Amino acid sequence: MLIIDDDVWIGNTGDSRAILSSNGGQKFTSISNDHKPSEEPERKRILKAGGQVYQNNNIMLAGPGGPVTQGPVRVIPGRLSVSRTFGDCHAKMEKYNGNPNVIIVDPEIHHVKISDDSHDFIILGCDGIFDRMNTEQSDQEIWGTQIITLLQQMGAQTPSSGQNGKK
Repeated sequence: MLIIDDDVWIGNTGDSRAILSSNGGQKFTSISNDHKPSEEPERKRILKAGGQVYQNNNIMLAGPGGPVTQGPVRVIPGRLSVSRTFGDCHAKMEKYNGNPNVIIVDPEIHHVKISDDSHDFIILGCDGIFDRMNTEQSDQEIWGTQIITLLQQMGAQTPSSGQNGKK
């Protein structure tokens, strides 16, 4: 992420995501795209380049209290759940049966203008978060943490503190 004055540029490769929170958490917008073989533009690019896409048959729990889902969609070569990545030479180099046109490193660059009066913050995260939480849940989690922190700083009682904000 590069910020100059009110211009923000996000460059991402792989399973990273940038989310812009606005209007006190009332609006949240993904300002980047995940590069996963399950995403239609990536799937089409992979197939056109000679790769294959398949879904892992493992059963997974999608977060606390979340639904049970099938395992991730993966790409061959590499058996990766991302379609753009740094490294992963085995999936890119022909001498390891890779294909340099299937798993690529090319980033996408996104630009957004921010304004002090409506934009709150930008969340940067990757699969460790977004395999468990969607964009809305991530934004709400940050806002929930921010509110508890502010209340504790003001000395108010919160669910995680004793009386007067002290543990």
